[in-house]
Amino acid sequence: MFGLFNLCLNAMKKRIVFLLCLAALVVACDQNKTPKIDTGAEPTAGLNPIDSINAIIKEQPNNPDLYFERAKFHYGNKDVPSSLSDVGRALSLDSSKAAYYLLLADLKLISKQSRESKDALLKANKLDPNNIDVLLKLGELYMVVQDADASFIYLNQALKLDVHSARAYQLKGFNYKFLRDTLNALSSFQTAIEQDPNDYDSYLQIGLFYANINDPLAEDYFNNAIKVKPQSLEARYAKGLHYQEMDKTRKALDTYNEIIDLNPNYFNAYYNRGFVYLTQLEKFDSAAYEFQRAIDFGPQDYFEAHYNKGIALEMNKEFAKATEAFRASLKINPQYDLAAKGLERLLDKK
Repeated sequence: MFGLFNLCLNAMKKRIVFLLCLAALVVACDQNKTPKIDTGAEPTAGLNPIDSINAIIKEQPNNPDLYFERAKFHYGNKDVPSSLSDVGRALSLDSSKAAYYLLLADLKLISKQSRESKDALLKANKLDPNNIDVLLKLGELYMVVQDADASFIYLNQALKLDVHSARAYQLKGFNYKFLRDTLNALSSFQTAIEQDPNDYDSYLQIGLFYANINDPLAEDYFNNAIKVKPQSLEARYAKGLHYQEMDKTRKALDTYNEIIDLNPNYFNAYYNRGFVYLTQLEKFDSAAYEFQRAIDFGPQDYFEAHYNKGIALEMNKEFAKATEAFRASLKINPQYDLAAKGLERLLDKK
């Protein structure tokens, strides 16, 4: 049953496998909070937050909390090297703070050093075994590498400390998904929503499940995901595909139009509009136009879009243009059998 969770697209019908977002294991720092540290120093009026911290550090160069606060400031500004430097300085002065290791873990993960990130989290856990943030991050890290047993250990520990942790239930849902345990995955995602009605990822996951079994309930979950993230393209795209599979062509086209209004470069929406026009509405001029838009905005190796453009042109009896489209597809992927057959079919007409 686990296969019901995956939103797969066949070679001719759709280009991209709809990717689910696994959360990036990073807790965003609050950039709007000016660091407040009881340093005993006089406040430096008229300076912005980073200048204020720098001024205090000059007075107290051996205060690790100051470097930690500056590291968080740099982190919030996406300055990873500066943040790493400052958190390293803080740890060199005081290696007993779990919060320092927690930030280091985030930075190492951003730097694609997952092993170092795990090591930092394990140190934080040793220093503060009841830190829920650390437990959740460890559960997430092991979930990402699909070590469900290790992940469950930390997530269950987090739930013992906070039975209402929506994040813990959500991560357990992903673990069960990877284990192909559909019922427990759905139950976990649903429990996550009950604990946090703004849990976007859990709405999306459940929506994808219902979409894959052509259940109308999918629409409700996708709509809830969009309510949580009004600018979400992935939730709209999933909803559009659901409508497309249910032969709700008008709703599918309207949804793809919403995506293009939000992001005119979203080539998958053009491709899917083309497919709706081609296969469901038989408006071949419109289909060819949409596939060309997908080619214009899509990747250079978009051989499927060229092929489907060729089909639309062929159906519209524009055989010369269709031949060019099939050849363009084969130039990108010489092994693409459908385009080869299309070209052979047209050449036989001559």
